Amino acid sequence: MVTDSDLQTHHPAILVVEHNRFLRDLICDWLGAAGYIAHAAGDIRSAIAWLDRRRFDLVLIDVHLPRREGISLIRSVESKLLGTPMVLLTGVDSYDDVLASVPAEVPCVKVAKPYSFFGLGLVLEAVLAGSRANGGGGSGASDATCR
Repeated sequence: MVTDSDLQTHHPAILVVEHNRFLRDLICDWLGAAGYIAHAAGDIRSAIAWLDRRRFDLVLIDVHLPRREGISLIRSVESKLLGTPMVLLTGVDSYDDVLASVPAEVPCVKVAKPYSFFGLGLVLEAVLAGSRANGGGGSGASDATCR
């Protein structure tokens, strides 16, 4: 998880985009306990509002929100996401539609549902470490790509 030295210098901000309120609240509580600053969005409008307000170190998104909103979100705000790593949560076997939606400049990692918080935590740490190594929070993790 986040180390003490990381917490002293920077609390990574993560936007959690998940339509299931219980799961969204659970993820945000878990992230807060792990030392992250978590902001929640339950739909595309809320996510866009958050992305208009501030920059995030990472976006954690359920790409299969109702009415394909997860994919629509990625397409509609790609300029706001450039350089911001994403962790894509999905329960589908094929990622072709998801991969086609992610601009090449947006670093991302896929996590299949169901997932464990332990495993998700390891992925978040790796993506954020890659982002810091490539120039700081929210500046990209070029080695973490969906391609």
